[in-house]
Amino acid sequence: MQADVAIIGCGPTGALLGNLLGARGLSVAIFEKQPAIYDLPRAVHFDGETMRVFQSAGLAEAVLPETRVNPGMLFKDPAGRTLIDWSRDMSIGPMGWPESYRFHQPGLERVLRAGLARYPNVRLHESTAVTAHRQDDTGVTLTTDKGTYGAAHVVACDGTGSPTREALGIGLHDLGFHERWLVVDLRLTRDRPDLGDHSIQFCDPERPATYVRCVGPRRRWEMRIDSGDPDHFAPDEIWRRLSRWITPADADLERAAVYTFRSRLAARWREGRVFLAGDAAHQTPPFMGQGMCAGIRDAANLAWKLAAVHHGVDPAILDTYESERAPNARAFIQLAADMGQLINQTVQGHLPQGRMRSIWPDLGPGLGPRDGIGGALAPQVGRADDAAPTGFHLLTRAPFDADLPAAQGAEDWLAERDLFGVILRPDGYALDHAATPEGLHEALARHADLLDAVPPRRL
Repeated sequence: MQADVAIIGCGPTGALLGNLLGARGLSVAIFEKQPAIYDLPRAVHFDGETMRVFQSAGLAEAVLPETRVNPGMLFKDPAGRTLIDWSRDMSIGPMGWPESYRFHQPGLERVLRAGLARYPNVRLHESTAVTAHRQDDTGVTLTTDKGTYGAAHVVACDGTGSPTREALGIGLHDLGFHERWLVVDLRLTRDRPDLGDHSIQFCDPERPATYVRCVGPRRRWEMRIDSGDPDHFAPDEIWRRLSRWITPADADLERAAVYTFRSRLAARWREGRVFLAGDAAHQTPPFMGQGMCAGIRDAANLAWKLAAVHHGVDPAILDTYESERAPNARAFIQLAADMGQLINQTVQGHLPQGRMRSIWPDLGPGLGPRDGIGGALAPQVGRADDAAPTGFHLLTRAPFDADLPAAQGAEDWLAERDLFGVILRPDGYALDHAATPEGLHEALARHADLLDAVPPRRL
């Protein structure tokens, strides 16, 4: 079998990438070593930008039943006083969706895999492990335990321990955060409204912890453990550590696991025709709930560029994947690590106080200018992204005659930047911009080859 793109791993990043590529008509082979979706909680948060990407894949409405809108996070000191209030607006935000969601990962993965079935050009190979690969100037050959397969490009979404990354000899840059935490998932057996709907970071110098209000009856606690603690805890010990909040009379233990929270970036995200995405490319502490979101951004950035190359655009565009994504991922990782240090704060009375706001870091160097506008995440007006067959469209301050769809409604965002209009990419970031209608026509002309080459989506 020869595919345009082979994807190794069918977690959220790989499954979404398969949907995005399938929608643009590419032939896709996905290899997943497990026989079925892992049916216990793992990631529990994504943001409005991620929901916007699900929208671009035609899956937002199917994802919604697996979610609840999240009111945000509070940081509390050992006395229960709120130090930092990171409440989120639960109404529609700049991305066209609320800013923050809680979700149940098995349910999300079922939606993403059902989406793959829309495309006869996408095939999922479950219970199939990739054991080796080799590449040349024309493509990549994958060796699996079921046979060999060929593809023009390969994207490895095969997790933190990525065998593909290891086989390529790509190291990891350690950004300095390294702690062991016990993660416990419970299902309430009786109502506990006193636990609250906000997530809570307990900034306790002796035993820092996190509480997460998940979907339905599910609740999560994360607790830092000491170097001498074991890798597995007996149920009695787990309940002892939870006793300040909850007891076995309130809930059933669904899952408990010890994780080492790390902050790391792959030294390279590409080797020839093979790309890394998701946890294979970066690992972030969980304190901002951005681990899965980063993988979704990887897929959104890479999918339309691969589609453009398979329709004749210069393959050099693929060099912008790492250059754009790595600085963006690093910014989230650094802030998450800083939040982890805050939660671990050991100097009583010296904790900061105030409010936090959502951040949307710009992309690193790549397509278009980097001047505070180009490479910035732009707002979505209503469901304007849906009106753009290829994903490229315009935000303008007034009606504008062009081949691309143009949306009005972001006049304040444009006026603050002294702009008439912005060209938006399929991943929601600004490609180029202009202060006048004439300048916007010139910007469109500069990117005409790219705008013409990216195939439309079939959702």
